[in-house]
Amino acid sequence: MGLIRWLFFKRKHLVYTAFGDDMYYKAAGRFSSHGIAYDTVLKMNANVYGTEGHIGTPQMHNALANAAQYDFYIAKEDEHRAQQALHG
Repeated sequence: MGLIRWLFFKRKHLVYTAFGDDMYYKAAGRFSSHGIAYDTVLKMNANVYGTEGHIGTPQMHNALANAAQYDFYIAKEDEHRAQQALHG
């Protein structure tokens, strides 16, 4: 993933990391409402405890949704606007 990220994201900078779906949707909504284009990289935590034997169940979905890490990448010229959108 490092090479792909370098090729496609080399002009973009990490401005925000969200943990879980709720934080992701909140940040994505703020960026979208301010007209800021972003790219997201999803990282899953493989250490999800208590979900053995629950593949395809709501317990597994909730565990994966809460263990997800989303990194938001923004073009350098939009960094200041992105920070204002997140904190304003």
